[in-house]
Amino acid sequence: MTIELHGRITEQGRLEIELPAGLPTGEARVTIEIPTPDWTAEEIAEALKVQPLTGAEIVAAGLTGGWKDEVAEGGAEWVERTRRERRRR
Repeated sequence: MTIELHGRITEQGRLEIELPAGLPTGEARVTIEIPTPDWTAEEIAEALKVQPLTGAEIVAAGLTGGWKDEVAEGGAEWVERTRRERRRR
């Protein structure tokens, strides 16, 4: 099912959109089309450019420890565990 809605991107980088009532719960694919008839190819490329952070900036921003609650296991153990889980399904 495809539904076309209109939304607004805020200065804080959030997408504001109101969904119609009655939509089923679950995952959805979101495609954003931004009307930019006045943008040049260079301006679009600049807007989409990734600005990598230094290690110090990553630590300062608190972006470390994303896997700290995960159990560390080796590659072979992960493969075996994944196979067992798939067999059970």
